[in-house]
Amino acid sequence: MTTPPTITLERRRTGWDILFGILSIVAGVIVLGHVALAGVISVLFTGWMLLIGGVVLAVSALVNWSDPPRRWNLAFGGLIGMLGFSFVNNPGVGLLTLTLLAGSLLFVGGVLRIVLAFQPGMPRGLLLFSGLIPLALSLLVLIGWPASALWFLGTVLGVELVIDGITPALTGRVRLSQAEQTADATA
Repeated sequence: MTTPPTITLERRRTGWDILFGILSIVAGVIVLGHVALAGVISVLFTGWMLLIGGVVLAVSALVNWSDPPRRWNLAFGGLIGMLGFSFVNNPGVGLLTLTLLAGSLLFVGGVLRIVLAFQPGMPRGLLLFSGLIPLALSLLVLIGWPASALWFLGTVLGVELVIDGITPALTGRVRLSQAEQTADATA
């Protein structure tokens, strides 16, 4: 009887990780220089993805019409497709909508973490900190809405690109150890 191999993970950084990190940082800085344009482009991208996804979902419902639960996919696909079409047709309204939605979600998430902080046995300080930051950001977005739509989504995208670039450039990625990769290749 053979014993199953032990899975070991190791953090390694390669040249590709560094290259990806640098490219992501550069893209993030460019996005941060043009936050309004980046926000509109992200709305258009989201709109096209919703439109294509809605069409695919509706077509899959028609192809699988004999399966009654999948018939609902026609309605869902139609709704998703209409939302995508509205984003593509009028990206300004989509930008306003997504900013309002993101601000509202940040607000609710912040309030829930703060409430959770006062429950017995919870790490109060950490939850208060992790609730106050999104709550403050949400108030900044919601109080400044609709003008905040011009900077919020692009800023979030730019900061995320910079963070996603710094992380692999400095720390690499977690991978299976070299011994495990060769053992998996021979199996």
